Amino acid sequence: MLKRNFISLTFVLCTIFLNSCSTIFNSTTQEVEIRTTPPNAKLIIDGKKFGTTPQVVNIGRKDHVVKIELAGFETYETQITTQLSFWFWGNIFNGFIPGMIVDMFTGSMYKLFPGKLDITLQPAPPPPVPAKK
Repeated sequence: MLKRNFISLTFVLCTIFLNSCSTIFNSTTQEVEIRTTPPNAKLIIDGKKFGTTPQVVNIGRKDHVVKIELAGFETYETQITTQLSFWFWGNIFNGFIPGMIVDMFTGSMYKLFPGKLDITLQPAPPPPVPAKK
């Protein structure tokens, strides 16, 4: 009887403390390195200014729109998207449902892709020459 109680208690404690693997190992944000050639370009993510490049930004685990601006160069825009994290499958060891629900609501079930951006900015075309009349 004591052995059965011990096993039951161990199972319950493991379920509680090993719940939501992605939240424990991933957190709800991720660092993304953004570099440009040439450097010192304005970095805008989801419409918010983040300073200049190069920079490592810590952003939430959801889709983002990244915009890079530098005078004399074409504006560059790309997306950072989400992929299912390896750690999300760790919930198999704690009964799936509790951990999956927590990971889903915190966003920790995802990882951001790409995790690093190396961008080469293209020179802007020269302005058109006005026609002589």
